[in-house]
Amino acid sequence: MIRRLSLGFAASLCLTTGISTSAIANDGKSAAPAATGQSAPAMRSRLMTTLTGYEVAEYLKRNDVIFVPVGPTEVNGGSPTDVEYVIPLAYAVKLAEKSDGLVMPYLAYFYPGGTTTSPATVYVSTSDSLPYLKALTRSLIRQGFRRIVFLTSHGPSNNTMLPLVREIFDETHVPVLWMDTGLVRPVSPDGPPRFGTGGPDDRKFTTYGAYQIVGRLNDIPVGLSQPRHETLKDPSALSRYVPPYNGTPAGSFYADPADHGGWVTAVTEEERATWGQKGADLIASQVAAFDVNGALTELRKRYEFTKQLEKKYGDLLPGSGK
Repeated sequence: MIRRLSLGFAASLCLTTGISTSAIANDGKSAAPAATGQSAPAMRSRLMTTLTGYEVAEYLKRNDVIFVPVGPTEVNGGSPTDVEYVIPLAYAVKLAEKSDGLVMPYLAYFYPGGTTTSPATVYVSTSDSLPYLKALTRSLIRQGFRRIVFLTSHGPSNNTMLPLVREIFDETHVPVLWMDTGLVRPVSPDGPPRFGTGGPDDRKFTTYGAYQIVGRLNDIPVGLSQPRHETLKDPSALSRYVPPYNGTPAGSFYADPADHGGWVTAVTEEERATWGQKGADLIASQVAAFDVNGALTELRKRYEFTKQLEKKYGDLLPGSGK
């Protein structure tokens, strides 16, 4: 289930191999690019899968940042079924441009939640998702990445991502970061960024903008509408007693596929183009306001501090830390 953006946030080829990004400033693995003003070498693309092995190896000589967008493939109203993967992919590309990072694409088949009442939803359980994500993370660490940031825009993602970052840390002693795209906002001096500061059309604009950023705006259909019908309603009210955080306080299914993302309603080519540009501008403004280089600097500090704790506590800590 996509985060309700009205409350805050949440060369086209098959999946995004055609994205290319520009170089940004960075002076090395241990400092944020904005701290020095030095320009990094230009790159043909920020997608790791578009680069050659030589280019990836050359990148890792100067930096160790990779953004990993993860999402489900599921029914979502009038949006393509991979929308909750494409949104974090778009943010990942923009964040990588700003921070001299790379992006690891194609992770679009993970736990969807209760939308399996639609035949369009690909179901992968949390227990099946976790080992695969662990294997990928171990590989990224082995390859030389030390600042790994997972990005999601899917409500139930915490079911998989929280155990991933904790268990990978215990095993490898590398602090992997997970964040929802709704947190790509200015950091408040009074605490962490708050979820729920967007406009009433942010969900729509962000969806269209994400597809524009990755070169797939035409994947959103025009002129398509869906007949409406009566739907069942869940009579239970568990949230009155146990407030939901992400999802429901107990397992549930959507009573009708249209309950997730709404009914498919017709849009015009002009609306699609206008909303795509507004959304791309919105995402760009949020990334511009978010101090990703500061966050990556703090992630580096956490890693270095953990290495000190390894020396102090040795085998008392879980995992090898190697």
